[in-house]
Amino acid sequence: MWMFILLAVGVVALWLLYRKRSFSFLREHGIPGPEPSLLFGNMLELVTKTPIKCLDEWFQKYGKIVGYYLGTRPVVLITDVDLLKRIQVSDFPKFMNRPNLRGPPPDKNAIKKKLPFTQNLLQLRDKRWKEIRSIITPSFTGSKMKQMAPIMNTAVDSLMSKVEKQCEAGEEFDIYPMFQGLTMDVIGRTAFGIQTDAQNNPNDPLLRSSKILFSGDITSPVVVLATSFRSLNALWNWLNKIRLIFINKGTNPFKELVQSVKFVISMRRNNKEARRPDLLQSMIDSEIDDLSKVMPDNLTAKEGDTNEDELKGSTSSKLIRRMTDTDVLDNSVLFFLAGYETTSTALAFTTHLLIHYPDAQEKIRQEVKQLLEAEGELNYYSVNKLQYLDQVLHESLRMYPPIYLFVGRECGEDIDLGKIKLKKGMSVQVPAWSLHTDPELWGPDVNEFKPERQ
Repeated sequence: MWMFILLAVGVVALWLLYRKRSFSFLREHGIPGPEPSLLFGNMLELVTKTPIKCLDEWFQKYGKIVGYYLGTRPVVLITDVDLLKRIQVSDFPKFMNRPNLRGPPPDKNAIKKKLPFTQNLLQLRDKRWKEIRSIITPSFTGSKMKQMAPIMNTAVDSLMSKVEKQCEAGEEFDIYPMFQGLTMDVIGRTAFGIQTDAQNNPNDPLLRSSKILFSGDITSPVVVLATSFRSLNALWNWLNKIRLIFINKGTNPFKELVQSVKFVISMRRNNKEARRPDLLQSMIDSEIDDLSKVMPDNLTAKEGDTNEDELKGSTSSKLIRRMTDTDVLDNSVLFFLAGYETTSTALAFTTHLLIHYPDAQEKIRQEVKQLLEAEGELNYYSVNKLQYLDQVLHESLRMYPPIYLFVGRECGEDIDLGKIKLKKGMSVQVPAWSLHTDPELWGPDVNEFKPERQ
C-alpha cells in the first residue's frame, strides 16, 4: 500500500516538474509574457477575462511581441507589422505549416494513409501542402469565379425576394438567419455541388448539420481541458463526437456532410453530363505540372485577381499532379467550415453598420445606380468597379473581423528575424483584432466607421 502511494506521489511530482520545465521555454528565449499557471498555462486567463481583454492587457504591458502558453505549448503573439510581413510574405516558405494548438502535431502516418479530414490545407504540411495549395489556386482565378457567378446570383435573388416580402410587412426582422441561408446555398452549390434550399427551408439537412457543427464554445470546459492537456486529445475528440451525435439525435452531422459530398464527387467522375461550372468541378479537373517550379508568390494571398496563365507559366511539364477524390472531399469540407459562418457574420456586421450610417448606405446606392446606368448589369467584373462598396467592406472587416483572434503559423526552421529569434516548431499567432484596433496603424479615430481610410 505504502509502495503504491510513494509511487503515485513520485509520478505526480515528476509530472509537475515536467510541467514547470515546459513553462521556462519562452523566458529562456527572451520572450516576455504573462506568468502561466502550472495546470492550464494561460488558458484559464484567456477564458475568464475573454481573449480580447487579455490581448489588450498583454500588448499594453509587454509590447508588440508577447509569449503565452496554451497548455504547455508556447505561442508567440506578434503585432509588429514589419515582422508580420516577413512571416506572411518574404519568409513565408519557412512558415507555411499551420500549428495544431489543441492536440499533438498532425499524425504523418494518418496523413500518409489519407484518413478522414487529413488531406485538407489546414492539416497537410510541407511539400504535400504546397502541392495541394498549388493545384487548388487556379480554382479561384477570375475566369473560374466568373463561371460560378450565376450560381451565386440565383442564391442572391432568393435572398432579395425574402427581404422584399419582409419590408412589405413593415415590421422589424432578424436578417442574420437569412444571411446564414444565403451563405449555405452559395457554398452548398459551389463547393459541394449540392442543390440546397436553405433560405426557404430552415430544416435543410446541410443547414441543420452546419449549425450543429458550429455549436461548440471555445470557453467550454472540454475545450479548455483539451487545450491544456494535449496528450488526452483523443479523449476530448471522442467526447465532442458524442456531443454532436447527441444533438443531432443519433447521427454524426459531420459524417452526413461527408457522405453527401462523396456521392456528388462519384457522380461527377462517372457522368460527364453531371459536370457543373462550380468550385467542386474545378477541383476535380485541376492539375499542375512540376511542383519544384511553383513560385512562392502563388502560395500567398495577394491583392487583385489571380491570373491563370501566370499560374500555368510558373511550372514546367515534368509530372502532372491531380487531386484524388479524398483530396477534393476534404478540401470541399474545409471550404465549407471556413466560409459558412465567417461570410454570414461579415454580411451581418456590414448591414449593421450601414443601418447606423445612412450616408454611407446612400453613397453605395448611388454608386451601384451609376454603374447599372453605364453597364446595364452587375456581373463579376463590373462589381470590382464599385470602389466605395469595397472600402465599406474592408472597413467593416477591420472593425468586426469574423476571425477576430488568431491567424496561426508554425516556424519550419530556426530563424533570426532581428527583433526576435524563433525556434523550429514554435507557433506564431497574428491577432487580427489587436491589429485592426491599433491607433498607431489606423489613427486616433480607430473605433469610428470611416470607409475612406481604406
